[in-house]
Amino acid sequence: VAGGEVLVGGQAVRGDIGRFMRRHIGMLPTNRKENSVIPDFSVLDNVVLAEHSISGRRQIVRRAEELARYDKQQRALSIRAESPDDSINSLSGGNQQKVFLARWLNTDAEILLFDNPTQGVDVGAKAEIYRLINEFAEEGKTVIINTLEIPEIRKVSDRCVVFYSGRVVKIFEHADINERDVMLYSTNAVQEAEVHVS
Repeated sequence: VAGGEVLVGGQAVRGDIGRFMRRHIGMLPTNRKENSVIPDFSVLDNVVLAEHSISGRRQIVRRAEELARYDKQQRALSIRAESPDDSINSLSGGNQQKVFLARWLNTDAEILLFDNPTQGVDVGAKAEIYRLINEFAEEGKTVIINTLEIPEIRKVSDRCVVFYSGRVVKIFEHADINERDVMLYSTNAVQEAEVHVS
């Protein structure tokens, strides 16, 4: 964190990534191949990885418990994998992305940060990811999405916060989100126009 505070439930959270994870915050980064996939791991291992890192004091890993958690997430997210022991690289991009969603849901994450969550997935997988995001919100989870796709924002967001040069310049409620106005604020075109008028 370069400045400011991160508040969860009104309390500041500071420290390393592990501390954020223990406060039930999960992040789906952009470019899953570089930032999410552990290529030498199975589908199962990729799902349980985050949970292991925040319960590292546990000395025994019970496969039966891991499989039970995996089965729960596979059903909930409709992950299409023949076996939990398959390589993560055997899955399509959309199913890989759902595995990484499962990774965070497996930690009981209540705040989900998604950076371009549908990047590099096909149209069908995009629709499924949008459905899941809306379901998470209906369950009471907080979902914060960073995306450049304005149609995506309209599909899944209650509001759109527009930044320019690191500052919030406009907040649109869902009904007011449109490509033209979001682009005007995100490129500083509105402020430039106001300067010329005055």
